[in-house]
Amino acid sequence: MVLSSNRILLLLALTCFSFAGTALFAQPQRAYERGLDELYRGNTTNALDIWYTAYDRNGGVDGRIGFEFIRVVTENELRSYYEAATEMYLRAISNGEGMDSRAALRQEIDRMSPIIGEGIHRQWMEWWTGRDRELIRDMRGYWVQKDPTPAKVTNERLIEHWKRIAYSRKHFTRNNNTVYGTDDRALIHIRYGEPERKRSGILTLQSFNIRSWLENQAHNYTQRSDDLEYRDIFPREDEDIINRLQNAIYEFHRYPEYEIWFYTQLSESQSEPLIFLFGTDVRTDQFLMQTSLEDFIPERAYHPDRVRQSDSIEFTRAGITPALMLQLIYYEQLTMVDPFFENRLNELRTRVLDQGIEAFRGMDLAFRTESQQLVSQRGIRIDRETSTYEQSITRIPLEVHQYRFLDDDLQPYLLTYVESSPREALMIDYHRTRGRSFENNGFQNGVNILEENPLYELVHNIQTYDEYWRVAEMLEDFPQINISSANSYQLSESVFKIPHTNRANQSISVLLMNYDPDAATINNTPFPAELRGWNRLQYRLPEPLISHPDSLEVADLVLGYHDENYVSEPFSFAVANNQIVPFGEILLLHFEVYNLRRMENQFTQFELTYRILPVDDDGNVLTDQTEFILTLNFTNEERHVIEDLEIETANLSPGLYELVAQFSDTESKQSKQRNIRFEVVD
Repeated sequence: MVLSSNRILLLLALTCFSFAGTALFAQPQRAYERGLDELYRGNTTNALDIWYTAYDRNGGVDGRIGFEFIRVVTENELRSYYEAATEMYLRAISNGEGMDSRAALRQEIDRMSPIIGEGIHRQWMEWWTGRDRELIRDMRGYWVQKDPTPAKVTNERLIEHWKRIAYSRKHFTRNNNTVYGTDDRALIHIRYGEPERKRSGILTLQSFNIRSWLENQAHNYTQRSDDLEYRDIFPREDEDIINRLQNAIYEFHRYPEYEIWFYTQLSESQSEPLIFLFGTDVRTDQFLMQTSLEDFIPERAYHPDRVRQSDSIEFTRAGITPALMLQLIYYEQLTMVDPFFENRLNELRTRVLDQGIEAFRGMDLAFRTESQQLVSQRGIRIDRETSTYEQSITRIPLEVHQYRFLDDDLQPYLLTYVESSPREALMIDYHRTRGRSFENNGFQNGVNILEENPLYELVHNIQTYDEYWRVAEMLEDFPQINISSANSYQLSESVFKIPHTNRANQSISVLLMNYDPDAATINNTPFPAELRGWNRLQYRLPEPLISHPDSLEVADLVLGYHDENYVSEPFSFAVANNQIVPFGEILLLHFEVYNLRRMENQFTQFELTYRILPVDDDGNVLTDQTEFILTLNFTNEERHVIEDLEIETANLSPGLYELVAQFSDTESKQSKQRNIRFEVVD
């Protein structure tokens, strides 16, 4: 059979199309979709392994994977994946590539809105729209600064945040009006976790209470009003007025369901519980967050005359509205829930019953506004979000003291003292794990606790970050654990010498670990099972010293005193990092002067004038009451001078002082001033 050329071309085209189609459908799915398929089949670990492998390379990644990975891990409480979830989440922010990643980042900005607030959310959206790299720096920096254990890979605060999202998606399902697919309760749970107290129910009406109150009120109007217009309304029509009011109250009452959350431990200074009110919205019938109890009253109840024309009593002219009645009824029902509602009820009763007829006009609206303000004001001094897990592990007192110097090559560096006091955390853990009491000196029945339990370890860590909050340098030390005394020189101390080239961000942390395999873990948190105490401080480093050889520079002043029991490396005396000097001790002042100009004889010379000024209780330096002043001249062979100067303080009575030191190069005429405060204690 002979085929025409046209049929041959057609068959070739169909054949090519068939092969092309086979190749098209044979293309493998991307890692993100393959992971979703595994999830759909119930193979969670397979999905996570696929996604983890997809991130096992440098460069750009599919941002959707990082966000989906941490969601799956936290929803299933897969503790062994917390480190990977932290790393992949941060990479999704920093290295997301393509439009899918960009859309996923946009969704994550919205998911973070409850904890960052409207202002930051608006700024991030502007950066996202403009493709500004500031967004990546800010988002990554937000979580790095929230990390309670920066020395560990897992960011426990990030994991807790996503665990709260998972909990919210499972439990707050009355409606779907948030970015999480939940009702409004999720917006607060994700910020603060579970409240200390909850109260829920339905606001109801009790007819005998309503009628009794209305009858009493009508009587009060009749007895107390000097306005003949009001006397014309009430005496002849009491029964009719009461019936109309009662009917109006029932008309505007919606039997709203409510749920009230109380947080009492969000701040050390908190004296009153932070209140969040949820319930049936009178406009939409959805379960939403409300600003006050008055939100359960329809707006028309505050303005009944606008809808009730000539056939009804002029409620607002008479000073009585259905809203006012419902306010009294609703607050009365919640008096036993919290003193806030009882106080509001008493306040409203006082205004209604004791202030006379003129007070009624607009009272319901004014009282609503006031209630809204009182509720919102309680949150003014409360952080936007807090961690629940962090409060469950003992916080170790931590102090950091930094001094700026130049080395022999005039390169700036920081001498950083990290001081911690793990005593309480260790004692709490010892008592909990061993079930024993302990003595204040750290000994139990003559046995040193640390000798009996050698598996405790204290870690001091410093991390310095680049501009995108990636770790640029990390240093750690394992100082001796001191628990025998509360004296300052018994603090656990580490000293770090760190190059200081710019104003980088830095975190400093302390961890107390117990590696005893027989010791029970603290609780089911994202923290390491061995963790017994922690703390973290975040710093923006100060400006480095000037290293130009023609510019006079002076190191930060270091104060101290002689103590035969303690010497602070690298100095030969006890450094008073806390700026506290015992009464009667000779004060030691360590200073370093750089880049002195040589004279013709090749020597250098500078003048030091120091003054000690008292500081009052408000922190003001009393410049007109100098306690001590002295000028000293130094002649040296070197351009770089290091000195320890003894200052007699026997005449200084206990109190707060400021030492002002003025350094002047007599050859270059340049000068520098350094100030430092200290306290003399008896």
